Amino acid sequence: MKKFCCSKAGYKANSGVKAYSKIDTRTGCGEFVQFDVGDDGLWTVTKHEKVHNHELCVFNKSHLLRSHRSVGDNQLLYLQGLKDSGVALADGIRFLKHQSGGSPLVGFTSRDAYNSMAADTVKRLDGTDSNSLIEIFRRRQSTETDFFFDFELDLDARSMGGKSPQTIMTDQCATMAVAISKVFPTSRHRLYIWHIGENSKKHIKTLRNNKDFLDMFNYVLKYTETEAEFQFYWTRLVTDYKCHKNTWLEKLYDCREKWCPAFNKDYFSGGILSSQRSETTNHSISRRLSKTAGLCDFYSSFVSVISEWRSKENGEDFWRAQGVPAMMMEHVKLLSHAREVYTIEIYFLFEEQFMKGSACHQEMVLNDGRQQKYHVWQPDIDIIRHEVSFNAANLDISCSCKLMSELGILCCHCIRILHVHCVSSIPDKYILKRWTKKVIDGRNVNIDSMIYNVGVPPSIWVFDISRKFQRLVVSSQDSSVARKLCDEAVDDVKKKVEAEVGHVHIEECGVSSSSGGVQNPSSRRLKGERNKRRSGVIEKKYSLARGRRSAANKAALSTKGVVQSLVLENISKLAGDGYLVHPSSSSSDFVQFNKGLDDNVGVD
Repeated sequence: MKKFCCSKAGYKANSGVKAYSKIDTRTGCGEFVQFDVGDDGLWTVTKHEKVHNHELCVFNKSHLLRSHRSVGDNQLLYLQGLKDSGVALADGIRFLKHQSGGSPLVGFTSRDAYNSMAADTVKRLDGTDSNSLIEIFRRRQSTETDFFFDFELDLDARSMGGKSPQTIMTDQCATMAVAISKVFPTSRHRLYIWHIGENSKKHIKTLRNNKDFLDMFNYVLKYTETEAEFQFYWTRLVTDYKCHKNTWLEKLYDCREKWCPAFNKDYFSGGILSSQRSETTNHSISRRLSKTAGLCDFYSSFVSVISEWRSKENGEDFWRAQGVPAMMMEHVKLLSHAREVYTIEIYFLFEEQFMKGSACHQEMVLNDGRQQKYHVWQPDIDIIRHEVSFNAANLDISCSCKLMSELGILCCHCIRILHVHCVSSIPDKYILKRWTKKVIDGRNVNIDSMIYNVGVPPSIWVFDISRKFQRLVVSSQDSSVARKLCDEAVDDVKKKVEAEVGHVHIEECGVSSSSGGVQNPSSRRLKGERNKRRSGVIEKKYSLARGRRSAANKAALSTKGVVQSLVLENISKLAGDGYLVHPSSSSSDFVQFNKGLDDNVGVD
């Protein structure tokens, strides 16, 4: 038999005071219906008590009864898919309610959805979250030759093949600094300049209120290009504003090798000076997760984010393959070669350096028949000139600004000298492979090795099958028989797919198969309307990036101009009609001049 009682039957047991208690909905209602099963297997109503001892739920609230609520499997999958895509669960529930025509018609409440999602997560974890994640890793390692994971170190301690990062950037965390020095003793540990600037608001707030102090501080923080130049301007800073004994500035000076760009020119960093890249990664993943998410949830979100990034990168690669960027100056061999070898983003950086070098002046100061040395500067901007060494026989070139070792592209000073000597192409030794088109073309992605967990992800399958069909169609385009076979195959597959998933709409292109003519365009420009091309998404992105770089360069020039004007008078008194040069060694005259200037202003 089966006996169904009212949800308010019986009474709630009182087990004492609790921190949280549910409301008491029991009223001892005696309403029930009883079914008995006969010898023939049929169920028959044998007893039925119809009287309730409480008021019944009104019709417009009946959808809130527990017996009337359930989250369907399709709805649960839909909500889970939205959540994995970064849509908040509350927004997903709101969308389902809107689609259904309102809360009464969706079939469940928000609490039901949260409970169902939590129950589904627990069911998928198989007991312990960490064990589930390890099992996922094991499956990937068994199918992907280039996937590695371990949670115990072997005798050699080897997951990156013994390689260490060239540069590691962190905030001012003492514990992390100690750990990096032990684990990665050969790596260059640097500090984020942005964090130092923010900390200065708290530690030297009074100094920052002084006139021109902030410009001088930002200059030593971001824009000095050699150690001697940093020492020169730091001396001016602590002297002019009488902050020799400031504890925070003393500690900052003691660790100057970790944050000042001038001390890190020999270490590649790709121009990164802040934590923006890691913060972007954190934001991309955290917006898909909540505080209650487990390790497996994090892993799934991380894989999804990486898949999106790779998809965007594929789009960038495709766009790059369609053509080349327009050059600012035509018939310039160096720019033409840079456009051929570099990616679009790096070409734009090289082009900016070339244009900056075009505004430079140069003066030869040494020519021993084998090597030539030049002083290169921007008139009315640089009061300290850079020294460029050039060997025309083997095209060796170096500059005191060391942009090549730091960023991986030639600086404006070197480009100026190469252009003066009519060098038509960038020497191979100064082309970093990671910035070239070849590094993209050389990628060998094994799609079959990416199978994990429950088969190939849809996005990867779409990419793989599209690639196969594209090759098949391209190989058939010159044969009428092969083209006919492809058309027939598409019609046949379409019928079979529609039998599984329903109607599939395939838009016809604007070419008539019978006449071979091209149909009229869907829209035409009206008479008198300007024929202006709309900017594409990628074009807008690059325009914004260029605008940001231009604004940053203007801000740097402005700061540089203000700071140099502050010390220009002292420089003129000591240097006279001469000029200063960035040193190529510590025994340069610049160091001696700096010492003389210190003595002149009475600095110990």
